[in-house]
Amino acid sequence: MTTKVSHRLTLTDRLSRLTFYRACQLLGPHGRELIQQGAAYDTIDLERDVYLRGDLFRLRLSAAGGAIVTITAKTSARDRLHFNCTTCETVCEHIGAAFSLILEEKMALGLAAPPPERVPAESLGEEALVERALDDRAERARTERFRLRSENPKKPWVDYTIISAVSGKAYRLALRGEARGESYCSCPDFRTNTLGTCKHILYALERVRRLFSATARRKPPRHGETFVHVLYGKTLTLHFN
Repeated sequence: MTTKVSHRLTLTDRLSRLTFYRACQLLGPHGRELIQQGAAYDTIDLERDVYLRGDLFRLRLSAAGGAIVTITAKTSARDRLHFNCTTCETVCEHIGAAFSLILEEKMALGLAAPPPERVPAESLGEEALVERALDDRAERARTERFRLRSENPKKPWVDYTIISAVSGKAYRLALRGEARGESYCSCPDFRTNTLGTCKHILYALERVRRLFSATARRKPPRHGETFVHVLYGKTLTLHFN
């Protein structure tokens, strides 16, 4: 395998190698907080809002009044990465949003290679497609690093906050049972994949299985209030409890 010397690395090379720890260092003493604050900009459309070609990365944040963040390759900059926000004079959460996006979406941005090709999706039936999608998310739940915080550590079926150690993004989980479709996650994948689960829920369920007995997990969650929720099964159904 051929390895490029440091001064020959392109912007794409440097962004593809970027880690959460290194991104925090680049943004300064408040880097972690800025990336986590920037992760709240979760309505970014990659095709509409992001440009990455040659030695220019550009992100337009419509939710921040059209703020534009650019990252370019610059010899005199730290790690040869120079970043700028059109609306702020200092390092800000908009720049944090750009780094959070890069860390979270490396494959979609062409900064990481896709997994090895398997049986073409068009050759699979509906059940096989669902199983593949679930396996992919289970693998990511096993291999990615998260921090999980429980609203009530003494009970399994409560609300949680899960934070990605890679991007700093935080999502809200409502664990209500082990069956697919019983729980909820605020991440974009859960909202759109129609599977009734995601890597965050699968990660949290594995933690729950290690921490609570089967008897404790069989007890259904109880709430002292009335609420409406969507059950994510083969079809979406609205429930009143």
